[in-house]
This record gives sequence, structure tokens and C-alpha cells, in this order.
Amino acid sequence: MQFILTGTASGIPVAHRRHASVLLRHGQRMVLLDAGEGVSASLLSQDIDPVLLDAVLISHTHADHVAGLPLLLQGMHLAEREAPLDIRVPPGREQWFRDWFAGLYIFEEKWSFPVILRALDDEIRVGEELRIRPFPNRHLDRVRELAGRHGIPADSFSFYISGPDGGAVVSSDIASIDDIAEAAATADLLIIDSTHVAVGELEAYMTAHPELTVVCTHVPPELEPEAGRHRPDDASGASHPLLFAHDGMRIDLENHQ
Repeated sequence: MQFILTGTASGIPVAHRRHASVLLRHGQRMVLLDAGEGVSASLLSQDIDPVLLDAVLISHTHADHVAGLPLLLQGMHLAEREAPLDIRVPPGREQWFRDWFAGLYIFEEKWSFPVILRALDDEIRVGEELRIRPFPNRHLDRVRELAGRHGIPADSFSFYISGPDGGAVVSSDIASIDDIAEAAATADLLIIDSTHVAVGELEAYMTAHPELTVVCTHVPPELEPEAGRHRPDDASGASHPLLFAHDGMRIDLENHQ
């Protein structure tokens, strides 16, 4: 089971990182977790054909996690994809996505492949071996009341992925490490948002869970100096050092147990 970090920027645009997306690959199966701006180009730069994606899972609807989705779909259409694409979105946002797509002229009648929009409210099975369990986090709690006044749900999710090589948590955006602490305690790999979690908190959590590999993504500009000091090839004397991601970084789960 392999994770390719195809977008590692925070919500702030920068020149050297694309926005939030993680590709999960196992054998011939591929699932994209979030689809931030630039995801199509990022996949192609990694020699990955977006047409071959099995599913796209959207953790929440902040722009840096969804802005790349329409162009991703357009590219698949122009490449004449025929297989249905499963897109899972936060519950209650399905019609919003349908309206968004329609506004971009993504009509079922003219599209080369069916887009199946469903709520992200149950375990997703990919082939016979991969299981992806979305679980809620508190990232959008701060806007919940205001969103409610506008008639918009405010749900955000992290992901627990299990397969033959072990377990991994992809946090997406969270309110604090408490959102994923219980799930990550049973995992081998944690890919975590570093905009909303202090490095000190992560290091303390790693001390309590020394067998866990932690990779920081969603890297804000102010953490770039820290990212430069924690290179992926830096062993730093620890069994699993704290790592900062870069676009295109690949993590093979079987090598991190």
C-alpha cells in the first residue's frame, strides 16, 4: 500500500506546493483523498493517469481541498474515460456538488462517464483488501453556527485506511491532535495536517507512540524552515523521525511498520 502526497500546501498559495491531495494506491487500485488546486498536474507529474482513479473522497469543502476537482473531471472526460467514478462528499453536500458541476457544464447527458455522487457516511471498500473509514473531526466547528444560518452543514472528516500492509490515518484538516489521537494509536502511519497542530504536540504524541511514523503535510509558509530541518532522509537518531512532506513524496506502508 503506497501513499503519494500530491498536494502538500496549506490554504495559502505558494509557488512550490500544490494544494491538499493524497493518492492511495494498492496494486491496480487508486483512490484520491481530497482534490486541491493543481491535483491534475501533480498526478501527471508522477506518471499517474487520472483516468485510472477508482474514487475521490472529499474530507470537507474548503477551497484548498476541492478546487481541483472540476478540472480533474474535465481531464477524464477529454481523455474519454468510460468507467463510472465514485465521488464521496460530506453528508448534505451532494446537491451542492451537483449544482456546482452543472454550473461548469458537467452534464450527465454529455459526459463520457457517469459521476456517482454519494455521501461520505460509511466505510468505503476498494477491491478485496482496502478499507477506508471516514470519521468526523472538529475542523469546522468554529464555523458551524454561521454555516447553519446559511443552511449549510459543517462536517469535516479524517480517514482510517486499513489493508494487508497495516493501518494509516490521513487527518486532512483538524482542530487539534485530539481529533485523530485514538485512531492513530492503532495505526502504523499518520499523515497529518501541520497547519492546525503544533510541532511540539506532534513530537509529544510520537514519544507516546514510538512505533508510529508521522508525516506532516498541509505545510504553511511559516513552517518551511522547520520542514527544511526535517528532511525525509533525516534519521535524527529516532526510530521514526518527524517528517515534513513535499509534493510527490511516496510512502510505502510496509516499509514503515
